[in-house]
Amino acid sequence: MKTAIKTGIAGVVLALAGAAHAELHGEEAQDAALDAAVRQFAAKLEAEWSQCLKTSKNTNESGLCAYAMREAAKGAVKEKYQKALASAQENVDKGWLPKDVPAMLPQAQAAWEQFVKADCGVVGALVTGTASASYQTVCDYKHQIQRLHDLDQW
Repeated sequence: MKTAIKTGIAGVVLALAGAAHAELHGEEAQDAALDAAVRQFAAKLEAEWSQCLKTSKNTNESGLCAYAMREAAKGAVKEKYQKALASAQENVDKGWLPKDVPAMLPQAQAAWEQFVKADCGVVGALVTGTASASYQTVCDYKHQIQRLHDLDQW
């Protein structure tokens, strides 16, 4: 009888461990898919930027190429942030998250925006001449792409 109970308990433990592993594997697959989507989006924007640079005739035009790339990334961040905020509120309504989480997200986003401004300000200050603004814009773009990855973790 004890052997049957031990075997039954072992079976339940193995089943639970298998279910937990399958759930974890599913989350890993979802994370990998989200990561791949961001990388693909960035590759598309960077290819468009590269093409734009080939036809630019001066620093101002090349700066506009970087600006277009950054603005596309910023738009994607804004959209993903709004979805994350709505999802957080839905999860609060379902009782899955503490009620104060949706109010924390705008604070976190604002703090991130201030960090990007300061960080890219340093990049711009380190580069002299007319290319300074382009370096700042590309810095901002890189932060936008990183933010897309980060928002996928919310």
